[in-house]
Order: sequence, then C-alpha cells, then structure tokens
Amino acid sequence: MDLIIHNAHIKTMDKSKPCAEAIAVKGGLIAAVGNNEEILAMAAQNTKTIDLNGKTLIPGFNDSHMHLLGYAGELKMVDLNGTASVDEMVDRVKSFIEKNSIPAGSIVLGSGWNQNFFGEKRNPNRYDLDKASTEHIIITDRACHHVCAINSKALEHFGINKNTPDFEDGEIVRDESGEPIGLFTENARSLIKNNKQLEISEIEELILSAAPNLAKMGLTSVQSDDFTASQPYERVYTAYSNLAKAGKLTFRVNQQCRASGYDAYEKIMAMEQTDDKTGPYYKLGPIKVMADGSLGARTALMLEPYADAPETKGIPIYPQGELDKIAALAHDGGRALAIHAIGDGAMAMSLQAIKKAKSANPKNNMRHGIVHCQITDASMLKDFSDNDITAYIQPIFIHADWPIVAARVGAEKASTSYAFKTLKDSGVHIPFGTDCPVEQFNPFNNLYCAITRKDLTGSPAEGYNPAEALCVDEAVYCYTAEGAFASYEENVKGMLKEGMYADMVALSKNIFDERHEEILNTEVEMTIFDGKVIYSKYETCL
Repeated sequence: MDLIIHNAHIKTMDKSKPCAEAIAVKGGLIAAVGNNEEILAMAAQNTKTIDLNGKTLIPGFNDSHMHLLGYAGELKMVDLNGTASVDEMVDRVKSFIEKNSIPAGSIVLGSGWNQNFFGEKRNPNRYDLDKASTEHIIITDRACHHVCAINSKALEHFGINKNTPDFEDGEIVRDESGEPIGLFTENARSLIKNNKQLEISEIEELILSAAPNLAKMGLTSVQSDDFTASQPYERVYTAYSNLAKAGKLTFRVNQQCRASGYDAYEKIMAMEQTDDKTGPYYKLGPIKVMADGSLGARTALMLEPYADAPETKGIPIYPQGELDKIAALAHDGGRALAIHAIGDGAMAMSLQAIKKAKSANPKNNMRHGIVHCQITDASMLKDFSDNDITAYIQPIFIHADWPIVAARVGAEKASTSYAFKTLKDSGVHIPFGTDCPVEQFNPFNNLYCAITRKDLTGSPAEGYNPAEALCVDEAVYCYTAEGAFASYEENVKGMLKEGMYADMVALSKNIFDERHEEILNTEVEMTIFDGKVIYSKYETCL
C-alpha cells in the first residue's frame, strides 16, 4: 500500500458501508475501507501512514457549478465583496489604485458589490465611481455578474453615449435626458470590453493560481463554466488539456461548455476529446446555456412582473425557439444540458426545451439539468422528478437572497422556491455548487445554508422555508456523490469506496454531530488528491 489513513471517523457516502475507521490507498485509488486492525495489517515497509486521531474524513468536495477562470481573474481585481455602502465601494477602488500605483488611463477592474447589502439599497453609477477616479477606466461587476457599473472615463473610452443604441436583451440604464448613467445589465454589458485575450500560457497560470485555494477548502473536483466570450474556448480547452497531460492539475475538472448562439454551440459540439489525452483530470461536460439573468439584478425572467418592479419581468437571453434548437442540438448529439434558469419564466422555458428534445428523440441516461433553480412552483418541481432533470443547487444563495425573495416575487412564489428538500425527496439529483466567484467556494458556508436555511449571520432565526432544510448527511452527499453523478462519474468518485479515486478531505470538526453553528467554524485539516496529500495544516504530512 502507498498510504494508510487510520484512527479516523470516516463517512464514506457509500450506503453499503457508511462508516469506517481506516482506509488504504494504492496507485491513486482506494484499495480497502474497514477497521483499524484489518487496514493497518496491509501496511508494507514503505507504506506511509497517517493517524487522524479521530478526525472526520469524507470524500473530497465537488463544486457542481462555478467559474474557475473568473475566480482566478478576480484575484487580481478590487475585491468589492462585503461592501456595505456605495461610499465604501468607492473607497476600496480608490485605495486599490493608490496602493498599486496604477497609471492614469489604465483599466481598473473590481467585482463583488451587491446593492442589497448597501445601506442606501441602490446601484452605484458613473458619478459615484468618478469619485474614485476620473483618470482611470473603472469597471465593476455586481456579485451576480449580470450587471456592471463603470465611471465616466470608461464611458468615454468605450464610446458609449446618448446615441448608443439600446439592446433587446439587456439595458443601458439612462437618466431622464437619455444619458447613460454607467450601469449596464445582461447583454448590454458586451459594450464593456474588460478582458484582453490571453495567451494559452497565461490561462494556464490563472488556473494554477487557483489550485492552492481549492485544496485549502477541500475541493478535489469542480464543474466549471469557463467557455466565455472573454477568452476563445479553444485556448481554454488547450490550457486545461496541457495541464492535465502534464500532471499539474490537483483537482478534476468537468467543463460546462457555454457559447453564444446556435452556430457557436455547433462548433463546441464538434469538439473531440479522448480520455487518453486528459485522463481523469479534465473532461468536456454538459452544454451550458444561459436562459436569464439574476434575481438580485431583477433580470431573472419571471412569468409575472416583479412585485417590487412591476414595469419588468426580467430578461430572456434566448427566445423559446432558439432555446429549443440548442437543447435539441445537445440532446441529439448525446450531450447533457445545463441551463442557467433563476426566474420561473426561464424555468418554464428551460423545462419545455428539455422535455421537447427528449420527446422528439427518446434516449436513456441523458442527465440534463437546470442550474440555480431558484424561483419555482409546485408543478415545476414535479417536472424535475417526472423528467429526470438534475437541479444544480447553490444553497449559499440563501445568504443574500432570503431577505429579498418575497419582495421580488411575492409570498406565494417565495414559499415554493429554493426547494431543496422537496427536490431531494422526489428523487431529483441535486449536486451542490457555489457559482464562484458570485459566492465564495467555501463548502462550509454552503453546507450551513443548506442545513439551517439561514444566512451566515444566523438569520432568520427560524430559517427561510425551514421545511426545505436538509440533514447533514444529505447535504454532504449532495456535495460529493451527487456532483459525481451529474458528470457521469459516480463509479469513480464521490464516495470512499474500493476502486474509486483516492480524493478525500479531513475536517477539523465532526460536522455530523456538532451543533450546526459549528459548521461555520470548521476547517479543512488535510486534502488528499490522487492518494497524495496536497494540503495539510501539519507540515509533517506533506
């Protein structure tokens, strides 16, 4: 054996053997799971042994939907997460410029603001950001990445003015005289070219820059949406493939393949991938499609007007006909769908597109899914189970959304939304993710919200729709085994079981028995990937 971990509280997520004390690893795979005595008897002279002293060991976390390249890029931006006012946001941008001695005329990027956390409850605009600088091109993204705010210098730089035409699927927000105020939603953001095209080597560096932080949080697998308009998808694919073939990835990546329009999806569908090129480390996954925007920005598509903004129902990204065509293209080509849908209007469109594709061409084991699945009614929830549709869930969204849901969509719809337990109990697969960098990829925050239905401050006291809470075992299963199912990898990962990848994480607390509040105080003590320790709080284990 290469490695034996013993004296551990092991939760395997394998229903046939849910608990164990020790685990043996050989050649990057789990060789045996059992009690201390039988596993330690397998040790040879060169076997490395780790005594966990009763710590909890679970499968490595699998984030079922995130944007890894987006996260890596934001490591170099102004961090606007947690800002409590427009003034604080402006101060952070100004301080960033000064601290980094950024020359006048340069582009300054920031991300993470959320007006719902501001005391004034309003979006920032050009005049606010002008207070940070009128000599720099300032571009800031809302946390959801469906709205951006820029300053006057940026408007000038991009040639945006009163005469710039409006968009059907996005808004250039204007004042009463028609002048842009520096706020853009959805596809209107395409006017703001805030990313230069990177060389393949630069993309590789970005990917690797995220790796230590993933390991520190116990993430051994991610399902990442990185085929965006800012970087040619061929370069992104090549960068990941190069790292996979070179053995440089310390996490497994299932690529959620997004494009813009039917013709672009045809090209992605034509891409070939063979396992001998990238092995178990990088695979092309589902066809990712955007159907609407975000709830916080009121661009999520609703069936009825917003309760707190009756002038709008949100914004559809595609008309039903084109969404149907894209769904059929993926389904007929044997690729699963992962459709971004937040509002019930987008949910209805997405469900229709999937059901239509399946009806026209029945196929077995097509794991189509909808990402986010926030605003739903009872009939939609039933559609998930009746049609074997996966729900890619982000429990951490409760943190930011619970105070605004009823105001946005009304009490009735709010009562059937974020319905994790209903979906789970009806047999729907609900892999957990974070949508990072929309939210941090901290798995403990995500688990806490799923289990307590509260935000990270413990509100509301009774939990938001508490009947939809999951127990700890269910939540961890969703963060491990369910993620593996979504990517057709349930036979090789997601459980601590003989023959599966030796990807696992040791925790500082027994989250299965501790008070739920202690989940937020839990840390990763050790992350093991491919049978090797890639992160440890204890230097002697590295």
